[in-house]
Amino acid sequence: MLTSFFKTVNTYGAMLNKLAIANFFIGMLAFYFLTTQSNEIQELADRFSLDIPIFGLKVPIGYIAPPFIMAIIFRIVKLHDRISDVFRIREFYDYEYVLNPMRNAVKSDVDKKTILSNRNRLMSRIFYSYVSSRDENPLVDKHLIEMVLDQLTWYWMIIESSFITICIFILLIYFNKFEHALTIVYLSLGLIVFAKVLQKSCSKYTIREVDIILNSAPRKREIRKQFDELQH
Repeated sequence: MLTSFFKTVNTYGAMLNKLAIANFFIGMLAFYFLTTQSNEIQELADRFSLDIPIFGLKVPIGYIAPPFIMAIIFRIVKLHDRISDVFRIREFYDYEYVLNPMRNAVKSDVDKKTILSNRNRLMSRIFYSYVSSRDENPLVDKHLIEMVLDQLTWYWMIIESSFITICIFILLIYFNKFEHALTIVYLSLGLIVFAKVLQKSCSKYTIREVDIILNSAPRKREIRKQFDELQH
């Protein structure tokens, strides 16, 4: 399982599953840490004595059930999407590394507000139609597509881990564990900085994809047409 976890993902579904697995194990560590900070949580976990084997270790189900439920919920609601919506992460990425470079390349005068209002439509028509991992013969080399998807998976993994650490921080404040709460703040900030580094790494691959798409006069005319339609 550990070996397969580190394999490059090649579909969005595989990315979601990898995020769910990561959230489960991170959740286990987080929950165990919380049991050391709260007698109430530890007593609740210890009520369920049935042991479940994980990697040769027998772990009480009381320590497995909460992170397992959390991972399922995060998978269902697509936590990274919800975080992205709140902080406009994907909106920034799409505009900065895809839509704005394309607009400049085709010399369109559509303003930023109009582009962002139609972001999903544009991304579907002038980007994802060329870089879909489901396409048997995409315009962009599949290896490059998978490299982007894999890097994004790790990026979202760090973002979701940051969310978990922030939740731990809130609980520690509630438990009056201020010293440990400060440590968690530093950890959260470190994860956020690391996520920013990963985002830069992802952008390099995305820029290469955009360059390949724009390396054709007919495609550039079609992209220009899509931008022009926004003004009508």
